[in-house]
Amino acid sequence: MENQQDNEVKRMKKKILYLILFTLLIVGLTFPRFTVASPEENVVSVDPATVTADPGESFSINITITNATDLNAWEIKLKWSIAVLGFSFPPINITEGPFLSNEGSTEMYVTTIQMLETVQIGAVLLENVTASGDGTLVTLEFPVVEAGNCTLDLYEIKLFDANGDPITPVPEPVDGYFYTTKPFASFTWMPDEPDVGVVVTFNASASYDPDGGTIDSYSWDFGDGDTDTGVVVNHTYTATRFDPYIVNLTVTDDETDVRSHTEELRIWHDIVIADVWPSLDWFDSINTEAEWGDELLINIAMVNLGSVTDTFNVTLNADGNVVPWRYEDFAPLDADLPYATVTLGPDEGTGLGWLLFALDTERLTLGNYTLTATASTVPLETETANNVWSINITITRGIALVPDIGIAATTIMGAGFAANSAVTVTWDGTSIPTVPSSVTTDSDGSFTAIITVPTQTEPDDYTVNATDGEGNWATRTFTVVDMTGPEGPEGPEGPEGAEGPEGPEGPAGETGATGATGATGATGAKGDKGDTGETGATGAKGDKGDTGETGATGPAGEEGAAAPTEYLWASLILAIVAILIAVYGIFRKPT
Repeated sequence: MENQQDNEVKRMKKKILYLILFTLLIVGLTFPRFTVASPEENVVSVDPATVTADPGESFSINITITNATDLNAWEIKLKWSIAVLGFSFPPINITEGPFLSNEGSTEMYVTTIQMLETVQIGAVLLENVTASGDGTLVTLEFPVVEAGNCTLDLYEIKLFDANGDPITPVPEPVDGYFYTTKPFASFTWMPDEPDVGVVVTFNASASYDPDGGTIDSYSWDFGDGDTDTGVVVNHTYTATRFDPYIVNLTVTDDETDVRSHTEELRIWHDIVIADVWPSLDWFDSINTEAEWGDELLINIAMVNLGSVTDTFNVTLNADGNVVPWRYEDFAPLDADLPYATVTLGPDEGTGLGWLLFALDTERLTLGNYTLTATASTVPLETETANNVWSINITITRGIALVPDIGIAATTIMGAGFAANSAVTVTWDGTSIPTVPSSVTTDSDGSFTAIITVPTQTEPDDYTVNATDGEGNWATRTFTVVDMTGPEGPEGPEGPEGAEGPEGPEGPAGETGATGATGATGATGAKGDKGDTGETGATGAKGDKGDTGETGATGPAGEEGAAAPTEYLWASLILAIVAILIAVYGIFRKPT
């Protein structure tokens, strides 16, 4: 019995062994028919991927393409730090590579976008040909202007075939990287506006070694004879001066490479009156002559040429007569002020309209005056000659209306007319009465009278003229305002009126619509037999016929796509699992 069981086990092992060999045969026959899907894609790269040079030197890179197929045109954008590498063309040189030009005539274009630190480059074959394979699209030569590092960033790659259609997919381009062996030196200081006696903190922590090393030493020269060492240092300046202090930082890295950086630090106080502009028409023109009675506006332009924010006062006088500050940014102040207080930062100015003084000429007599604008001296300011600006003006004959707007009456005053002369006053060319009724100038040629507005209900601008006995005249405009109040609310609805008499007969109306159709009449007698009717519709579909003979074999279909790699590996893994199970079954002791 045991021998029979042993024989049965041996037969089972043989069967399993045959099954394993058959499985291996199937896998062996099938394996050559599998192909790995590995499509080659276009790749645009910076070559070399890493490049180094130092300030004052230059280097070149290529923009290359691999695995190109039927390429007719291309376009790329390249971005870099223009603080490290130059940007202008030249000194940057751009040369088209041979990849397209080897196939025929080409045209290359270059567009610089300095705000984005980017150059856009493209080329196109002018013939209906294409290029395939690997090669250089373009070569760029860069000057190194400062120590540091940056990425040579390729982006927005576009490839086109001979039909102008995009070639896809375009994988992510391979960027390049640039660095200098010289260390990068940089520093800042606080406060932003240093002054005499103020502690200034200099900080060089932004310095670094682009090649991955370290900065071993920091040496400072503050431009006033003092020096120091360290990453962060303090220094106090003791004097202002027009020429800036030249602050120099020198750093040395762990490979003893040295790099210096300088900045200008200025400590200076200087307030300047840049100009004085008198005007009668809000600065459509500049006027140095005004009629008595005019409001002469004077714009004072101020500039802070110092390095520190300063606050100061500005005054204006006409031969000792104070001219008030009346407008700021063309808007009237709440009240006239004898001076303006101004605060300006470094290199900041007031411009037109900020400081507007106003001279009421009726407060002065006729003649020539010198307008003098003065800015007060700020602490530590030594250059004070530019704190003063003068300009000459002339006041001539004129009249004034007080007020010059209203509806009832106004006072008219004049100066510069003939002495002891009768004066006639007109309103838009028509003589009008005055109070007193007879107006005569005094020995200085001045007069005062009251006039009543003759057009009180006619809002508009009117010309008032005063003429003396010798024909000397002057005019001024008076504005009559509209005193009409707003429209009142609508009154209540009145009572219903009495019924009116019957009106005449109206015209005939239009024809009415057609009436409805009457009821259907009785059925008539049966008619004669009609003609033969048309052929009836097609009958119902018959039963399904017998199955036809088998047709000839069709042509072979197209070859299917290559099996994905994962299918191959899945098949191999299954075969291995089957073998392991079989081996386990062979060597497992029967129970």
